[in-house]
Amino acid sequence: MVVPPDADLQLLIKTHKLTIFIQSPQKSTLSELKEKVLSALQQFAKEGANEGIPMVDSADDFEICQRKSGANQPKYTILETGGAAADTTIKKAQLKGWEPLFLRFRNEDGDLAEVE
Repeated sequence: MVVPPDADLQLLIKTHKLTIFIQSPQKSTLSELKEKVLSALQQFAKEGANEGIPMVDSADDFEICQRKSGANQPKYTILETGGAAADTTIKKAQLKGWEPLFLRFRNEDGDLAEVE
């Protein structure tokens, strides 16, 4: 199925037992996508429905990852949003509609936890 270049994509952002549906134009940057995810995560925290999901104060508290199939187990590649990658669009990152993406949260030491 060919998606028109200006069409919005539906992306699934998964963590723990939560899936966030994000609608975003392909011309949006990954940084903008991350801000939308941050807003959704903070909304769940306000409603008290975080179900074990770590609290986040900023977009630096987590990373969005794409699953890549490995030989024995799936691997997760971070979708870079800073530095030279700051202007990378969803289209340039070759994300597809309804593609599940995954969150990795930073612990108090700044290390990334595994995907849950």
